[in-house]
Amino acid sequence: MSTKNQRIKATLKDTKERRKHMICRVYTVKLDRSHVNHDSLARLRLLFLEAKWLYNYCVGHPHVFSIDDTITAVPVKVKDRFELRHLRQLSSHMRQSIVTRTQQNIRGLARVKVKGYKVGRLKFKSYVNSIPLKQYGNTYKIINEKYLHIQKIKQKLRVNGLEQLPHNCECANATLLHQHGEYYVAITTYAPREHTTAMVAPTKSIGIDFGIKNQLTLSNGIRIRYKVPVTHRIKQLCKQFSRKQYRSKNWWKTLYKLLKAYAKTTNIKRDIRNKLVHYLYTNFQVVCYQNENLGAWQRLWGRRMLSTSLGGIIRMLEIKVHTPVEIDRFFPSTKTCSRCGHQRPMSLAERTYICYHCGLIIDRDVNSSRVLEHEGNRILGRGPTEVTPAETNTSTLTLEYLNQIAYVKASMVAETGSLTALA
Repeated sequence: MSTKNQRIKATLKDTKERRKHMICRVYTVKLDRSHVNHDSLARLRLLFLEAKWLYNYCVGHPHVFSIDDTITAVPVKVKDRFELRHLRQLSSHMRQSIVTRTQQNIRGLARVKVKGYKVGRLKFKSYVNSIPLKQYGNTYKIINEKYLHIQKIKQKLRVNGLEQLPHNCECANATLLHQHGEYYVAITTYAPREHTTAMVAPTKSIGIDFGIKNQLTLSNGIRIRYKVPVTHRIKQLCKQFSRKQYRSKNWWKTLYKLLKAYAKTTNIKRDIRNKLVHYLYTNFQVVCYQNENLGAWQRLWGRRMLSTSLGGIIRMLEIKVHTPVEIDRFFPSTKTCSRCGHQRPMSLAERTYICYHCGLIIDRDVNSSRVLEHEGNRILGRGPTEVTPAETNTSTLTLEYLNQIAYVKASMVAETGSLTALA
C-alpha cells in the first residue's frame, strides 16, 4: 500500500474516533429559487434526471456489484428502443454515491429476506428525489451564512436556514433533495457535546391505550385528543388536479401545489408525534402499549385514521423511550379489571367499565391503560404500580404543556367512582 493511501486511511480513522464523542445533527436548508438563474435551475433539473438514469441502469444491470462507478454514459429506454445518454452534470462523487446506495439497498433487502420476510426486488423509478453529496469542500461547500456551492453549478446558490448551524460544528456529508417543486439540502453536522447537568433518569412506568375517539389515554388519567383534518385548500387542489391534462405544465404546477399542501399537514402531525413522545421519554422509564391492528382500523375508519399519526407514535416509542414494552395484540386489556384482574365481556358501546366482582367503576380507556401497565411491569419482573393522589396532581400540571401543542386537547378523566364517570 502506498504512503498516500496509508495517510488517507489514518486520517479517516482519526476522524471517526473524534466524531464518536460529538453530537450528530442534520439541518435542512432551502434553496431560494427567487435568487437562482435559469441556467442553474436547468442544471438542477438535469442533475436529478441523470440521477434517475443512473439509478435505473443500476437496478436493471445483471451484475450490479461489478458496476464501475466512473461510468460516464448509460443506456436509457425511449419508447421501444435504447439510447445512450451521457452523464455530464453528475460529478464522479455523486455517481459513486448513487451506485453505492443502490448496492446497499440490495444488501439490506437480502438481510431482511434471510430473516424470513417476503421481499421483492428494487423497482425502476420515474424520478429520483435525493442525491448524496459525499464530500464537504468538494461536492458542496458553505460559503457564508447565505450562500453555498454545489459541484458542477457555477452560480453561488442562496439558501435560507444556514444560520441555524452551530458556529463550532463540523460539516460532513449532505443530501440534495427535490420535494414538491422546491430544492433542499440536508446537511449532517458534528458538534462538541455541551457539559450540562445530567438529567435524572425517570423510574416510573405508564400504560397507553390507543383509540379512534381518544387517540391516547394514559394510565395516570390523562386523555389526549388531536385531529389534523384535510384542509379546504387540499380539497380545492384535488378538484383542480383532476381536471388538468395529464403531464401538461398546469398539471405539474397543480401537482407541486398539492404535494406542498399535504407536506404541511404531514409536518404538523410529525410535530405532534415528536412532542408527545418527548413527554413520555422525559417522564417515564417504562412505557407499556399494545400491538394494535392499525391496518384494520384504517379499513374501518379511513378518514379518521388519516387525521392522526398513531402508527408513527408507536414506531417512535419503539426507538426513543427508555424501556418500551409491547403487549400482544390479543391480550384482553379491555375485558380485564385493573384492580382485581377479573374479566367480563365488553361491547364497543360501553364507555365505562363496571367490575361486578370488586365493584370498580372506571373509564373504559383508563382501565385498559392501567391493565397494560400492570402487564408490562409483570413481563419485566417489576412490582404492581398504583396511581397515588400525588401523581394525579403532578399529572394535572402537565396538561398546560400538552395543551400548548397545536391541535392537541388534553384533559383529566373523571375520577374513579364519581358520578361523572357514569355519564
